[in-house]
Amino acid sequence: MAEIVSIDKAGRIVIPKSIRDSLGIENGTKFILDEGEHGRLFLQMFNVDEIANRIEKETKGKDIEIIVKRIRKEMNDKIKKRYNKILA
Repeated sequence: MAEIVSIDKAGRIVIPKSIRDSLGIENGTKFILDEGEHGRLFLQMFNVDEIANRIEKETKGKDIEIIVKRIRKEMNDKIKKRYNKILA
């Protein structure tokens, strides 16, 4: 579902109600906004509980210490590379 939206003087963009309702976006929902190539912006909902639940479900009953260490390293490397300007 695509919509055309405008940015206001304060730099805000309104997510249309139909999209907010469809995705369950409520007041306080957090997002990651990332710059892509050719003027693209990527907006991804950021839900820590959902991510944690998915990880818990997918790793249930497995020895995950090695996986956890590898994922932590990969995520830290990606964060440092991708969000270097924000973290500086």
